[in-house]
Amino acid sequence: MACDIRLLCLLPLAMLSPCGTESARAAMLPLLAPLSLSQSPPQGPTRAQEFEARFKTAKTAEEFFQLGQWAIEKKLKSEAKKAMKRALELDPRHGGANQYFGKVEYKGEWLDPAERDARVAKDLEAEMLAKGLVRWKDSWVTVEEHSHLSKGEVLYEGKWIPFEDAQRRKGLELFEGDWLARPEALARQTAFDIEKLLARPLQEVLGTDALLAGDVDEAALKAISAGLDKGRLWFDGVTNAPKGLELFGGRRAVFFVWKADEPYLGSIAPIGALTNTIPPGWAEAVAKSYGFVWWDPYPMSSARSWKRGPKDLEGHCYHHWGHLLANRLGYDGRLLPPWYEEGFAALMEHRAHGVNLVFCRGELIEKPIAGNPTGDSGKGKRHETKVAKKTAPPVALDGKGVNDGKWREGLKGALAEIPPFDEIAQRAFNELSLSDIAASMAIVEWLESRGEGALRRFHDELKKGAPPPPNRVLPNELLREAYYNTAFQAAVKLNWQEADKAWREWFRTR
Repeated sequence: MACDIRLLCLLPLAMLSPCGTESARAAMLPLLAPLSLSQSPPQGPTRAQEFEARFKTAKTAEEFFQLGQWAIEKKLKSEAKKAMKRALELDPRHGGANQYFGKVEYKGEWLDPAERDARVAKDLEAEMLAKGLVRWKDSWVTVEEHSHLSKGEVLYEGKWIPFEDAQRRKGLELFEGDWLARPEALARQTAFDIEKLLARPLQEVLGTDALLAGDVDEAALKAISAGLDKGRLWFDGVTNAPKGLELFGGRRAVFFVWKADEPYLGSIAPIGALTNTIPPGWAEAVAKSYGFVWWDPYPMSSARSWKRGPKDLEGHCYHHWGHLLANRLGYDGRLLPPWYEEGFAALMEHRAHGVNLVFCRGELIEKPIAGNPTGDSGKGKRHETKVAKKTAPPVALDGKGVNDGKWREGLKGALAEIPPFDEIAQRAFNELSLSDIAASMAIVEWLESRGEGALRRFHDELKKGAPPPPNRVLPNELLREAYYNTAFQAAVKLNWQEADKAWREWFRTR
């Protein structure tokens, strides 16, 4: 029977049909060999077998250490430990093998870390005792030092003094268990006392010059703090004021900002108790107001919304900041003229956020100036004391325009009707009209424009010639004219009439 041998590679052996003779079938068997299963090639020793072989041939501690390193690389943990252990048996001081078992070297010995630490401490103690020192907490000190330290004393600038005294000499103060920079600690203590009295938590933000606290949210306090920084930058630039908290006698200002009426009213009495400079009836007056500010003995402000919006409350803080900074500059107990202080504060608010939403119209209790009103100790001709004359009704300004920051536009339209400077200079706070305040802002801005130091020189002369407190206005015409002549001469080399004309001409061109 014919048979196609090419089919042999395609069919299983069991399916082959008998073909030809037995010898022919036998001859075809070699062709079937590729179809049989191949045998596995011979394999080498395993890693464990290789380790055992090398372990048997190793002789020295270093050879066993190297074998252990190899075992670590091959992830043979138990074998590595076996090799390292054998290395130490041959050489107990072998560094690598000791390190493998977590030992550390100390004075030529390989020890457990805890044992090494105990040995170090023991040796150190022996060394310190040999030097005549004794232990104080974690340190070694002399017997004399120990006697002071055990009494709570510390060495400060070469002298042993109580720890608390040393901390305070460093400018620190204790607040709620922490030693803080004194200005911060005192401000936080003031806020904490009010918080405790009101029995309600206050939000606080620590700014550059002031701690702000109240029942408004943190974002609002941070915005006000940024505005205070902006105003302080302007103030320092135009007055060359003492830097930082030096202006405040090393204190940090505290600004209370209230959304609700209750905490504002509840804080009036305790805040008022912090100073002895407020007049009788002060608490009753501020209870009917939007807020109050003082600067003696340290800077303090409190303002409430009282149905106003948050922008008004923010502006109130900037306005107070102007009052506070102006009065602290060269403060000697005497007070600034109302027109100047209010103009300065209003300009501060405008520089801080571009609008004017707050003006001070507070009542003032003034005492007559003691002595001869002419200041000549009773010698020579006496002049009658003159007070502000009742003039025409105040010039009307667009209040909304001023609130929107357009005070310059409003003042320009009414500039011809603004009374002479001396009339404005005679007025108390409760007598200043909106147009008077706008004119005052313009005069302060004009002095600022007269060059470096002009506004500061004017300010310093106002301080020098101010009447004794609580007076703010010199009622005597001759004294008042001399007072302002001196101030304007120091600032811009003009008398008060020339200055009154000059600021108006300057303002028209703005």
